Amino acid sequence: MARLPEIWIAHLGKGVSLRVGSSTPEGQPELHFGHAAWALPDGRLEVLVRTLQGADLLAAIRATRRIAVSAGLPSTCQVLHVKGVDAEVLPATPEQAEPFAQGFEAWLRQIEAFGADRRQVMAVLGDLTIAQLSCVRFTPLAAWDQTPGPGAGQTIDLIT
Repeated sequence: MARLPEIWIAHLGKGVSLRVGSSTPEGQPELHFGHAAWALPDGRLEVLVRTLQGADLLAAIRATRRIAVSAGLPSTCQVLHVKGVDAEVLPATPEQAEPFAQGFEAWLRQIEAFGADRRQVMAVLGDLTIAQLSCVRFTPLAAWDQTPGPGAGQTIDLIT
């Protein structure tokens, strides 16, 4: 099974801002925020998305199994773009609460460094609990380094 190189797996845990996309069978794009992402030991990735607010995106993923994830680190502008074609939407589980909390906290620290007020952010987002999230699990099919600069768009070699 293909997997990201370790440097990019570590990138996911540093507080990245996540955008998760897909499209309907008719080609209508769907996009929503992700709230945490990590790699499983077998190389598959898991991304947590709000179930209600991301319902259209999750429906598109269920219908097509296609997914694209952009994971940008605010403090460095380093961006990972990864795609998959075997995505499945699952309920988030209590076992995912800890990695979710760690990823979300890392993201909050990243945006606080740019002046975001944690209380205001949480007032907008509301209380996020694992029960409000769905898990999208997929195998990386292809990945790119989209960090701005002369190397933007460079393919990331997956490990097989």
